[in-house]
Amino acid sequence: MKVGILGGGRWGQALARLAMAAGNEPFIAYRGTPRPPHLLRSTDHPPDVAAECELLLVATSAEQVRNAIQLTRPGAQHRVVVAGRGLEPATSHWLTNVVLEESEALRVGALAGPAPVEEILNGGLCAGVVASPFAEVRRMTTEALHSNRYRLYDSPDLVGVQLAGAMVPVLATLIGITRGLRGSGVGTHAMVLSRGLVEAGRLAQAMGADPLTFSGLAGVGDLVAAQAVPGHPNFDAGLALAGGDRRRGPAVLAQALARLAEQHGVELPLTEGLCAIYGGMEPLEAVQSLMTRPATSERG
Repeated sequence: MKVGILGGGRWGQALARLAMAAGNEPFIAYRGTPRPPHLLRSTDHPPDVAAECELLLVATSAEQVRNAIQLTRPGAQHRVVVAGRGLEPATSHWLTNVVLEESEALRVGALAGPAPVEEILNGGLCAGVVASPFAEVRRMTTEALHSNRYRLYDSPDLVGVQLAGAMVPVLATLIGITRGLRGSGVGTHAMVLSRGLVEAGRLAQAMGADPLTFSGLAGVGDLVAAQAVPGHPNFDAGLALAGGDRRRGPAVLAQALARLAEQHGVELPLTEGLCAIYGGMEPLEAVQSLMTRPATSERG
């Protein structure tokens, strides 16, 4: 199978390696730099990839998805799977909706899970989940990427997997804050991780998604990977926030999730706390505010 990959960065190159491990032919579309290594087939003319590949994996940042789709121009014959996470910053739209808005593509999906780029490029083992309401999209993506290096599971819960992909950067940042605050320990760390997943599941249920999605690879799996080793950008942004540096991290994403929760009548105390920190509240004050909330049921 020829597998089209939109984005020539490290993540696009990692997906290309996984496609090759699964016995397929990756074809990367890139714009500007970085250009993929010469041993990976690539082009700076994205429509060429669309012309040869029915399956397109979008491996750009959330901000670049719309432009990548505009340049590639997928048609109704394509299956387009977004391999990025989060919401489009400018509109707060799901990234799969951006694909539908900007192309004639009808069958979309999302790829998520704990797949550290450097580990993939160095031959490590990992797993992920592809979500789509279309069985054909799930089947083709599995054929494209599943191998003895990368186990790919499938799910029909497109909203849940995309929501998990949006929540993980926020929760990873919050865990980084707790790691960086004086007086915080593993208890605080565990509290933020577990209660953050409860928050996410509550919003998922309100949106018609499956809360159990957050106990899988797209949720807890990705979150464990985000805070397991130094160097994760969101975890490191949390460490910086604990020291007063508010220039990094998923501020726009946290605000978008808070608005989404408000629209559905759901409370996200941890996400709202992160928004308050980006708004100028001291991290320790935000933590104390969360700790003094009224007691409630663990399922609440």
